[in-house]
Amino acid sequence: MIFEFLQYLTTSTQIEQAKKMGYVKEAIAMSARAERCQQEWGSHYQQCQQVILQATKRAVMHRSVLIFGAGSLNDVPLEALSNQFEKVLLVDLVFLKSAREQANKYSNVELIEHDVTESLEWISEGQAMVQTPTAWLDDNEIDLVISLNLITQLPLIPVRWLLNDFNLSEDAADIVGKQLIFAHVNYLKQFAGEVCLIADRLDIEFDQQGHEMDRFDPWWDVEPPKAEMTWEWEVVPLREAASKQWQKNQVGVSFL
Repeated sequence: MIFEFLQYLTTSTQIEQAKKMGYVKEAIAMSARAERCQQEWGSHYQQCQQVILQATKRAVMHRSVLIFGAGSLNDVPLEALSNQFEKVLLVDLVFLKSAREQANKYSNVELIEHDVTESLEWISEGQAMVQTPTAWLDDNEIDLVISLNLITQLPLIPVRWLLNDFNLSEDAADIVGKQLIFAHVNYLKQFAGEVCLIADRLDIEFDQQGHEMDRFDPWWDVEPPKAEMTWEWEVVPLREAASKQWQKNQVGVSFL
């Protein structure tokens, strides 16, 4: 806990909403969980890296690759991408020190702090407004775009923020969640290069005996694109589950 507190104090960000809305705390907590769950999360990271490498073969040219949700870089085959592309653009709201140290090893890798939704400025002030992002759409040298374990996470903090801090109704908050997911898919489809979407498709909770207790749609009832391949990710092992219900997610890959 002391280490995580020090991380919070020393993690800088150019985006005001990153600390204001809790994204920095979330990034630090996820990093700590990833460290504790190396065995369960390792295979998921490997699958993500393999899919990204497969996606590079679909790109006609190899000028720039753009990755949304790069975050910890655990699921990014950074060295291979650096060797294959002229530029590697890694985008997220928060990059911790470990990610910055990795990226600094490569002269053609750039970490970019950016609000992928381009809506947090409004949402942070209590406005239930969502727009389709436009950043990088005018960059004709982007040959590959990866959305990496990101889209189903986009609604979580904004919806909680609006519910808790601005007493938005559940129905109105649900609409915001749907809009954030729909806007991200629409955004990805506007890129001219190859686009690969890696995301949760189904969240399932189990009891201590392994019996299914509940399942959730992480897409907020928005229809996801067809998955060309899937795998399972034990995202919350039993030892991590405070309620003694552990969670396994189904992850899917789509090319848009």
